[in-house]
Amino acid sequence: MRFVIEDVYPSLDNGRYAIKRIAGEKIEVWADIFREGHDVITGMLRWRRHDQNSWNFSAMKFDQNDRWSAEFTPPAAGRYFYAIGGATDRFATWRRDYLLKSKAGEDVTAEFLIARQLLDDAIAEDSNSAQILKRAAEAFDHSGDDKILLAEELAAAMRELQPGGDHAWTQEYPLVVERPAARASAWYEIFPRSQGKIDGGHGTFADSAARVPEIAALGFDVLYMPPIHPIGRKNRKGKNNAATAEADDPGSPYAIGSADGGHDAVHPELGTLEDFRRLVETCRTHGMEVALDFAVQCSPDHPWIGQHPEWFQWQADKTVRYAENPPKKYQDIVNPDLWCADREALWAALRDVILFWH
Repeated sequence: MRFVIEDVYPSLDNGRYAIKRIAGEKIEVWADIFREGHDVITGMLRWRRHDQNSWNFSAMKFDQNDRWSAEFTPPAAGRYFYAIGGATDRFATWRRDYLLKSKAGEDVTAEFLIARQLLDDAIAEDSNSAQILKRAAEAFDHSGDDKILLAEELAAAMRELQPGGDHAWTQEYPLVVERPAARASAWYEIFPRSQGKIDGGHGTFADSAARVPEIAALGFDVLYMPPIHPIGRKNRKGKNNAATAEADDPGSPYAIGSADGGHDAVHPELGTLEDFRRLVETCRTHGMEVALDFAVQCSPDHPWIGQHPEWFQWQADKTVRYAENPPKKYQDIVNPDLWCADREALWAALRDVILFWH
């Protein structure tokens, strides 16, 4: 390869991981670009959203030594890709050599023919800069004045052309663009079932919504909740982690799943899915967002236990293996085996949970 492009910024582990930036803010990009020989080169930047087929192009500016820089502004949140390229700038090479030869008193008559052909080639390749190039070509054909071919406007237009055959691009570097709240925000954790207005009564989504104006007035941006899903009854824990629960013990919200549903359902005592949506809308009205704890764990009653037993680890006595953090034991929780033989289906199910609540 004639071109070497290195020290690309920004990048994480040479593009193995995506960098993160904020929508609507400029992203500065630079790299060291060089090649063998003495021809003049130019740097290029291209970027696009992951769901777009066409690229946005920008010419890079020469900084110093081999360093080239540019910037671009992703307009909205999403996943993007960008790459840096190097190309031989044939017109800039001609311009430099022409000035050197002219200064040395050499005959440069034939050099005009080279430049004129380069203009014709560029007009055919690039419609955006075509008007500048056409005007220059027509003016030179009419007057033969070499100053027309040496104008900075013409040189800039030629630099913007997409490269011909003598060019190289880096790999595509991943970029995740977030909304401003992803950079810094204040989170308020609320326990919905503790928001009841009657002493000892179970709180609801409506009770939580009633507190939103107060919480928003304190300056919080996000209302964060632990799991709001149905709670299992098998091996339910009692107060202070008691191994046996009383009849009225609510259990741990992290023991997700019962006959009422799994990760895509809400705990009946909190309300309905429509009640939850009203809570979200109340938060939105007060300039807040809602964040849910995505707990990848299940109760022994979770529907997945019966539907997909292969997603879990089983003991020799054919009982599902519950969670442990020795010496602690969590008999009311079983963890999916993320590396089970059917892991792709499990991963897809977990992905679908996120998409359901998105």
